[in-house]
Amino acid sequence: MTRRKSIATLVSIYIGTVIGAGFASGQEIIQFFGKYGVLGVLGVVFSTILLTFIATNTLKKVYKKKFHSFEEFGIYHFNKKIFPWINGILALLLLVGYFVMLAGSGAIANEHFGLPSIYGIVGMSFMSFAVLIFGVRGVAEANKVIVPVLMVVVFYVSFCIIKNNRLLLSNAYTETILTFYNNDLYMIAKGGWLWSAFVYAGHNSIGATVVMTSLLPFIYDEKAARYGGTIGALGLGLMALLILVSLLILYTDVMGLEVPMVAAAHSLGEFHKQVYSIILLLAMFTTAIANGYGCVLRFSFITGIKERWVTIFVCLFSIPLALMGFKNLVAFFYPLFGYLGFLFIGRILLKR
Repeated sequence: MTRRKSIATLVSIYIGTVIGAGFASGQEIIQFFGKYGVLGVLGVVFSTILLTFIATNTLKKVYKKKFHSFEEFGIYHFNKKIFPWINGILALLLLVGYFVMLAGSGAIANEHFGLPSIYGIVGMSFMSFAVLIFGVRGVAEANKVIVPVLMVVVFYVSFCIIKNNRLLLSNAYTETILTFYNNDLYMIAKGGWLWSAFVYAGHNSIGATVVMTSLLPFIYDEKAARYGGTIGALGLGLMALLILVSLLILYTDVMGLEVPMVAAAHSLGEFHKQVYSIILLLAMFTTAIANGYGCVLRFSFITGIKERWVTIFVCLFSIPLALMGFKNLVAFFYPLFGYLGFLFIGRILLKR
């Protein structure tokens, strides 16, 4: 493997792990940043800086210390008495992350293809199983194919929405300038947008860290680790920024919807809506297999049961849980992920 291929693989796996249902649908962006209006842009920028630091730090540490698994990585950062508890909590969080992706596929099937939610949920679970039985190489190959397509479509749709609504964007820009001009710095300094940025980075780093600790075979050298983490996080941040701006422009039209970005794409026409719906399903798929893979490894390590049997159990057990509804699951679990992830990542970054 060359350095260039190594970087491309690391970038695709990182973005594929994080992009998922909450991100690409816009629901996650609305929950964390949209409620702050134009100040949410500052939150996205700050969270991108945090994600870049976390990703590069983790990948470089995996390469330098030659970690082959999350167990080795975790025991290095936490003592052996505490780590089993952390491993158990992470297993549950990754399981939740997996069935949230299934719930998202059910929402897409119902809202935008007119099918019962269960069709989307079962279909996503079956596709995930087909990849998970091949382990980390299956996850890597799926991401290398899907992630470039995801990025192109997200960029294209977002640019088209912004271009077609330049007047609304201009008004939002003017509002931002006036906020600073009127010296309303207290609102900015006090802002929940900063806390949301920390929570968002923590939430998205849980699954990503678990997957990244298994990527030693794909890291060519320390430079590849650094560039892979940096490009992956910056690419994710740019997509988040474009999605946020698109949703702020059309906020009154998409507020309260399960999958707001599909509704935003619909403003460009039925064709764009259908294409984005398919792309969103692929985004859910890449994160489902990442969370599913991490979850399978955790439960297999804890129980001693073979990974293949744990994979079957996870894929089947998650189906009824996914019927709780996508929006409800994101609103409840994602902030919780963020708080726990923030503490978890803080400990990792403090240990050299």
